Amino acid sequence: MSGFVIVVDMGNTSTTVGLARAGRISGISHLPTRTTCRKDVTAVLTRLTRNRLITGAMLCSVVPQRNHLWLRELQAVSGRLPRMVHHRMKLGLRIEYPNPASIGADRLANACGAAYRYGSPVIVADFGTALTFDVVAKNAYMGGIIVPGLPLMTDYLAEKTALLPHLRLDRYHGIPRNLRAMPVIGKNTRQAMAIGARLGYLGMVREIFTRLQHTLKDRTVRLCATGGYSAWALAGCDLRVRIDPDLTLFGISRIYELNTSRENMA
Repeated sequence: MSGFVIVVDMGNTSTTVGLARAGRISGISHLPTRTTCRKDVTAVLTRLTRNRLITGAMLCSVVPQRNHLWLRELQAVSGRLPRMVHHRMKLGLRIEYPNPASIGADRLANACGAAYRYGSPVIVADFGTALTFDVVAKNAYMGGIIVPGLPLMTDYLAEKTALLPHLRLDRYHGIPRNLRAMPVIGKNTRQAMAIGARLGYLGMVREIFTRLQHTLKDRTVRLCATGGYSAWALAGCDLRVRIDPDLTLFGISRIYELNTSRENMA
């Protein structure tokens, strides 16, 4: 039986860890990026890898100052030097972008994973600290769009107003999960904020997708969404969107596989 590869997606707010084998992601855990210490990393990796054969590890990071902690611990549990996602790796698609080094590693992983799972053309909406849209067309990464994410919006409202509360949308239960059952008029401040976030970001996704679809001149372009708030924002909406929670980890594992296979054939 083949071994597992540890895949790590380190974002600005949250770090997601999982195990990849044969195109499947399992054992997913989440840690806060900025406050996680060595003991926390060791604990989650020990629990994840116990009694399993680990054949490698790959880190995808947009927080360089935290890389050393994860690379050291990944090497300790895997017994080999971890890899890091970057634009010079084999991605399974071309990059048509003026400065490839400036593309976030998570966006490369999303593009790689989406192109493999859904084909080209495809647009990935990633609901993280920022909401990013990445475009793959003619099997090439073309670029995308970046807007503030849902947690930035709610944090900013709380910080810059005297009376609006800090609202954790992922923990708020004042509106139903399914959009079709959600009221349109809020009956208290928190509910009004949550409805505004839900409808506002749905409208943003719809408008951006429509414009990108028009620019690509292809009505068959697919839309997929990932990231912690994707299901909250889009569940029950009228868009034809595939919500794919483990897309980034899958993309990381796919990049690992592509580059390992190339080395083994050399």
